[in-house]
Amino acid sequence: MSGNRKILVYQPVHAWLGLAAMLVFLATAAYLLFEAGIRYSGERVEQLTQQLDSMEGSYEALQKVNTELREQIAVLERSSEIDRRAAQEVRNEYAGLREQTLELRQQLAFYQGIVSPGDARPGLKIQRFHLEPTQEEGGFFYSLTLTQVKRNERYVRGVVEMEVEGLEDGKPKVLKFSRLAADNSKVLNFKFRYFQNFEGEIRLPPQFKPRQIRILLKPRGKRQPPGIEETMDWPA
Repeated sequence: MSGNRKILVYQPVHAWLGLAAMLVFLATAAYLLFEAGIRYSGERVEQLTQQLDSMEGSYEALQKVNTELREQIAVLERSSEIDRRAAQEVRNEYAGLREQTLELRQQLAFYQGIVSPGDARPGLKIQRFHLEPTQEEGGFFYSLTLTQVKRNERYVRGVVEMEVEGLEDGKPKVLKFSRLAADNSKVLNFKFRYFQNFEGEIRLPPQFKPRQIRILLKPRGKRQPPGIEETMDWPA
């Protein structure tokens, strides 16, 4: 050094030592970070594995509960179906019993009308007449019940005549039951003390429109009650 001048001596060994120290530091830091990452990754993997095991256990438990619930639903559905069928059977049985009760009441009223006719006049009586369509075109099933009121000590004998009044091609016409009867029966003879039933089928001509039916009871023989005649509308 002379005056204001400085002389710098370049020593390359110091530079290489500093660089080496820095590289060692970086390598050490990188290794430590790598080890820390491995440890963190291992812990995270273990945590995820535990969570997965727990979720698998929960899933199996849920599957078991789901199966049990399905079985319970199936049992409840079968039980509900059984209850529904039982209720339907009870309703059907109740309806059948109600129809039987109604029929028994009608029969009771029928027999009471014979045994205790009240103020009814003695003699023949048309107790009931019923028409019901059959499956055949123009076919009808008929049921007629005759009774004898307050004269049950002797038989009543005679013949039943029935006629159907209506229109054919717009003109009035009367048809006898004997011509309409499906079994070609000619005469309905009656003989009874208390009551007698008649049943059968008739077939009306295609162009015939019935309006009324007339029933005539004609006793025959000595000491017989007077005959009767009733006209009723043809059921719709």
